[in-house]
Amino acid sequence: MTDRWTYELISGDSPSSVIVNSPVSRLVVDVERFYDDSKEIMASIGMGAIYTATHSLGLLRRPISAAERQLILETWYHPHHEKLTDAVEIALEQHGKALIFDIHSYPKQMLPYEINGDGKRPEICIGTDDFHTSERLTKIACSAFESIGFEVGLNSPFKGSLVPAKHYCEDPRVSSLMIEIRRDLYMDEKTGLPLEQFSIFSENLHKAVSGITAQF
Repeated sequence: MTDRWTYELISGDSPSSVIVNSPVSRLVVDVERFYDDSKEIMASIGMGAIYTATHSLGLLRRPISAAERQLILETWYHPHHEKLTDAVEIALEQHGKALIFDIHSYPKQMLPYEINGDGKRPEICIGTDDFHTSERLTKIACSAFESIGFEVGLNSPFKGSLVPAKHYCEDPRVSSLMIEIRRDLYMDEKTGLPLEQFSIFSENLHKAVSGITAQF
């Protein structure tokens, strides 16, 4: 369940000021989820912002108190979203628009926790948001990856894309794309170690992202 090596894949020559990286594993707190479990569909299987279940839907941790939950959110979740919001605000101030690339990875084989995991598992899954991902941006993203030779799918096995709460469904100047990378393309899923072609794959990933940004 860990997005292993995704930071190394995407960071490259990108300035640190435009990268907002989660400071801890999602097994501590998942900064991608709504912190309010009543709004988070994955909370129904023990995978809200603070997981209680493992990838196989077994028990991950003991029940925590409301105070412990709040401490985790205040320590990791809220500061991360403050940084993300600030980065978007800077982009809006400087360019009048902002584009978020929500980068993740996923396994070649479906895991038990995946709600929509029985669909296609392409090399690159692009997740979209009804409000923050235009049809034009979706086409640009698909074309950018396909032109390099990647197999691309939309919203399968994962869908949606991260947007700060301040802007979510409020500010059309903020666009967002989730890019889910199938792990067998760059790492050995048994050992967790990067493959020999890791650097080449990273370069191709940067080409695609740069191509999307250039046309945005």
